[in-house]
Amino acid sequence: MSPEKSQEKINIREVEEVHTERVVEYINNPKNLGIMGNYDGKGERTAKIRKRLFTIVIYIKVREDIIQEGSYFSDSLGGLIHAYGSALTEMIKGKTIREVLLIRPEDISGVLGLSETGYGNWFKKTLVVAINDYNIYKAAPWKRLYQEKY
Repeated sequence: MSPEKSQEKINIREVEEVHTERVVEYINNPKNLGIMGNYDGKGERTAKIRKRLFTIVIYIKVREDIIQEGSYFSDSLGGLIHAYGSALTEMIKGKTIREVLLIRPEDISGVLGLSETGYGNWFKKTLVVAINDYNIYKAAPWKRLYQEKY
């Protein structure tokens, strides 16, 4: 892909014709986008989209098995990444770990008014990795301190 192509502006009229109002809102105003400091769980997964590799990272802060905060970050500037990341991190706030594990990829897509395209599955799997990370450190909190130090 040429540098000129990668710097093209998104034609919002074309996006609005294809996507729902909520998707367009999250593309224009992503929620919970950023690298979270002092997280309790971190999940990271890479996927191949249109012959390119992209990575998403999901961070969670948990207190008494209830997710207090969630954020996401990606090396992609894609609009659907922001839509799915925003939707998922908004969905999980205030829910227990058990409730969050019951979220299906179709639920994430449904919040956006979309049919499941694979993005929901990618985000759900990344969330599960973040929850597993949280559970590992919950069982042995000394591991995080050891990893930070060395």
